[in-house]
Amino acid sequence: MLTAGGEVRLSRRYYWSKGEGGCPGDVLLGVEEATITPGARELCCLMGIGQDFAQGAQDLRRVGGLSVSKERLRQVVEGEAQQVREVRDSGQLPAAWSADQARLDDGTSRVYGGVDGVMVPTVTQGEKDKRRQQQITRRQQRGKAGVGNARELPPPRPGSDERFKEMKIGIFYDQAKTRRHVFATEQVSRNFAPLLSSHARQIGLERADQTMCLFDGAVWIYREVCAALLYLQVVLLDFYHLAEHVHAAARCCLGETQAARDWGHRVLTLAKASDVSGMLGEIEAMQKRVRSGAKKKSLGGLARYIGERKEMLGYRRALAEGWDIGSGPTEATCKTLTLRLKRPGMKWDRDHAAGMMTLQALRESGQWNSYWHHQPRLAA
Repeated sequence: MLTAGGEVRLSRRYYWSKGEGGCPGDVLLGVEEATITPGARELCCLMGIGQDFAQGAQDLRRVGGLSVSKERLRQVVEGEAQQVREVRDSGQLPAAWSADQARLDDGTSRVYGGVDGVMVPTVTQGEKDKRRQQQITRRQQRGKAGVGNARELPPPRPGSDERFKEMKIGIFYDQAKTRRHVFATEQVSRNFAPLLSSHARQIGLERADQTMCLFDGAVWIYREVCAALLYLQVVLLDFYHLAEHVHAAARCCLGETQAARDWGHRVLTLAKASDVSGMLGEIEAMQKRVRSGAKKKSLGGLARYIGERKEMLGYRRALAEGWDIGSGPTEATCKTLTLRLKRPGMKWDRDHAAGMMTLQALRESGQWNSYWHHQPRLAA
């Protein structure tokens, strides 16, 4: 048995009868059908989510005295990640905080939500096929050398149709950003709403006095948020995404000049006042001044962008109420959840990528200690 203190040999009586049997103590220890204890699995996960598996295996041996190969470490971490996904997404693991605790100085509870997509490198089907053939060739060579393989190759796993695939993340947080609840998935957008709704229930989002969602304006996010969070009070377009579109159009029409910055400032000042008609008026006036087809196209795209999201531009009320108008916590979470996935040379199966993100989300959500404390019971 591999434990947090190294390998030990466990000997005990084992009882069996039809329909029952085993050792009750194994269930309590979380090692009923395993050769590695929860404590050792926790150390493996800690090393596995911070660095590549080869380096993680070396550090485990040096720091903890645990002798685990990089392949064994990968199997342990990815297997545990799947377990974490199941208990978190199903609500078996309680959230570290609730909406009742997200209170301001005046006693009002306020919770923000955020959703985004992030691209991660994946293993394509062509690469899968190439690796499979290499494994078959090595086995044939070992067979000719008299070194047999006791196990057959596992069934092939399907590869990705593209080099990069989108992962989806969701986050809930309080005004002070000290409480966060994060999750991730590789599922397509139409399956995201049930997952978002499940995690919202885990923190009791419906009990918050003020609830709002900030995101980058993507159509699929707006659709899934509206489907999952029926009691959401406010949906806001991230102000800085809006600003990027405005300043891009200004630079296209006026170049890197003070005039471009002044025009962008005027449009964004109108945005903070929720004056959509004023914003569109500024764009129309600029369209009459320019002659280039590219400049007119840029302004037309900006007008459509604003017009399609006019119900998300309630900045006037947000600023008056002291609400955030930027989705900084969501953008930062996209980076922290994918640091491990985007190390040099990294490529992933989509479900394994989501699993690694989920392990990191477990820590970001303040559920790490709770999961490992209750892990034997959850496994049972």
